[in-house]
Amino acid sequence: MIPESKLIKSELVIRDMVLPNEVTLTRKSLMRWLALSLGLILPNESRRLLLDILEVIFSAHVQGEYPTTKDILSLLEQNTKQKPNPKAVYYHLLKLKEMGILSRKKGRYYLGDGDGKRLPDLLKEIYLKKTKVAFFNIEEALKKLEESYKNSIN
Repeated sequence: MIPESKLIKSELVIRDMVLPNEVTLTRKSLMRWLALSLGLILPNESRRLLLDILEVIFSAHVQGEYPTTKDILSLLEQNTKQKPNPKAVYYHLLKLKEMGILSRKKGRYYLGDGDGKRLPDLLKEIYLKKTKVAFFNIEEALKKLEESYKNSIN
C-alpha cells in the first residue's frame, strides 16, 4: 500500500457556521469568522498574523491594488503597530498561494487569478474549482467500487 499522505494534493475545509449579528459588527470578527468558515484556521486557534495578512490582501483587492511582499510587510506594520516577522509573513503567503487563494505575478499578489472579481464571487469560484477537481477523482473511485460490487455478484 502507498502511504495515504503521499496521495493528498491539497485539503479543503469548509465549515457551515452560523453568522450572528455580533460577528458582523467589526472587520476583525468578520475576518476571524471567514477564516474559520473557509478552513484557514482551526477553532480555538488565533493565527493573528494570518488574519492580519488576509485583512491586508482583502482590503487591497477591494481597492483594486495588488501589493508586493514589501507593501504587505509595510501595511501589516501600519495596521498592527508592530514590525512583522518577514519569514512568518512569507510562510503564510506561500500557504495561501499553495491553496490557490493567492497568486503572484511580477512580484505582486492577487486574490485568485487576479481578475478583480468581487470577494464573494472570487472565493466561491476558488473553492468550487477545488471541489470539482476533488470530486472528479472521487467519482472515478466510486465507479470502480460500484463495478467491483457488481462483478462480485456475477
